[in-house]
Amino acid sequence: MRLIGIIVILFTLNTATAKEKPKLTILSHAYYDNEVDTQTLTRHLDNVLQPALADHFNLVPDLTNHARLMKRLASNEPSCTFNAIKSPKRAKNMLFSTIPTFMHVQREIFALNETIQDELNPVSVVTLLNKKRIFGVIGSASYRELDTVFANQKTNVAYIYGENAFLQLSLLLMNKRIDYIIAYREALEAHLSSEQLARLTSRKIAEYPEFIDGFFTCSKTPEGRKAIQLMDSFMLSERMAKYLKQIHKEGNSEQVLNSMLETYSNKYGILFQND
Repeated sequence: MRLIGIIVILFTLNTATAKEKPKLTILSHAYYDNEVDTQTLTRHLDNVLQPALADHFNLVPDLTNHARLMKRLASNEPSCTFNAIKSPKRAKNMLFSTIPTFMHVQREIFALNETIQDELNPVSVVTLLNKKRIFGVIGSASYRELDTVFANQKTNVAYIYGENAFLQLSLLLMNKRIDYIIAYREALEAHLSSEQLARLTSRKIAEYPEFIDGFFTCSKTPEGRKAIQLMDSFMLSERMAKYLKQIHKEGNSEQVLNSMLETYSNKYGILFQND
């Protein structure tokens, strides 16, 4: 009976300890508005967020749109997200990991074939704006080097907000209401049919570097600061190196993959094992 009593006490203590872990909301934006978003969030939780953070936090996943996600990260809510793009404005209101959790192949300019066929590759966004062409952009998104360029435009930039803003942009483009959008090819493939995609052509953007980094990002709260510390430590682990190699291998050529992994190794000291 005494042994049973001890077990009950230990179980009660462990349960209490688990309940005392502070809540940390893991935000992920519903970019594609389908099960792909849920699968991506689950994958990051299983491979990175749970092993890095679960001993210290009660992780609560939450899918939301991009505008709400950014607003919540800039608030006093204990929350984090995976693969957010860093900008000077966001850095004032949010915390970012030291090492990027993902390197994206750069976004490109997309337009109807007849609109862009005579343009160079890469093409300058500034040059196109000077030609009075209209760009459609997501109001809550960061376009990095182009944020100031777009902000200085009064009439040639259409800002889209709300639910599934990228779908709205895609339809505006197809209906010739705007001339260009800046996007990842995967986003277009998720929203448009093969027939619609066949009507589009892309160009690389002259103002952009080769890759764009996404970082683990948290609110400026005690929980957020702790989560960033834990993630920075986990990023240097063998498990994270294996996951980074796995996710960057998908959808990239061997040449692009090797360039990304070389950047991780040389700039951030991450060591990758040979397959």
